[in-house]
Amino acid sequence: MSLKSMTAFGSAELSTANTQYRCEIRTLNSRFCDISIKLPRSLLSLEPQLLALVKSHIQRGKVDVFFEITQLDKTAHLPRLNEAAIEHYLEISDSLKMMRPDLQPLTQYEILRMEGCLDSQGSVSGEAYIASHDEGIRSVIELALVQVNKQRASEGAVLQSALEKLVDAMNSDREAILQKREVIQTNLFESYKKRLSRLLGLLDETVPDLSKIIPDDRLLSELAILTDRADIEEELTRLKAHEDEFLRIMKTEDEAGRKLDFLCQEMHREVNTISNKLTQLDVATHSLTLKQTIERLKQQVQNIE
Repeated sequence: MSLKSMTAFGSAELSTANTQYRCEIRTLNSRFCDISIKLPRSLLSLEPQLLALVKSHIQRGKVDVFFEITQLDKTAHLPRLNEAAIEHYLEISDSLKMMRPDLQPLTQYEILRMEGCLDSQGSVSGEAYIASHDEGIRSVIELALVQVNKQRASEGAVLQSALEKLVDAMNSDREAILQKREVIQTNLFESYKKRLSRLLGLLDETVPDLSKIIPDDRLLSELAILTDRADIEEELTRLKAHEDEFLRIMKTEDEAGRKLDFLCQEMHREVNTISNKLTQLDVATHSLTLKQTIERLKQQVQNIE
């Protein structure tokens, strides 16, 4: 399995005895599968089948399909002489001449204007016209789709490499924060103690024997609870799990774009929580870098099918 970019272009040409077909397909980013096929008016009835054909190859993105149909034999659809009809009218003319010798014989121009003398059998219309182009159009669009998907896969490989590097960068920042977690907890506990001591000092002036009312061990217990609530271990663990899942989906699943986008949102949520809990400057720098990396991930993911 490999990622596919939603941005690509492909074209193909196909020639038959009398007709040349050309198809161009352009795909762009989109949250959904939005396909537009530009067909000649006379072939619009083929649109539903062609839409289904494109959807079988492309599951997501804005897709524009253009067709160009060129008739190679310029005389293929010109009228032909219907010799049987002409002979029929000439026989009638001869019979009429025998009956009325005074009448002028029919001219070539008059004969050609007779019904059936010019046969339009070289021209097809309606269902016959559609049937004459159905196979050529289907074949050329499939060739163009192959080219599009080759380019989408090639661009997807480049994107996958870039995304893997960004996840590696996230991993480094997350590990840096994890290494400092115990120091963060100790510093936080000491910070709470100092703030509580200042508060108790102010209360001692107004509340006599405060230490008897609130024992020191009770205060220390509450401080430990506050410190645990500010711990970032769970967030770091979930962030690691999201990173692993991100890499797994990239390497094993088709149509990964939506899932990767969801994971970016989840990772951003975890990093926001970590940032809100951290106050130390050196650690906050890592969390800020994590946010920036996730934003870059999200931008890249927008182009994945």
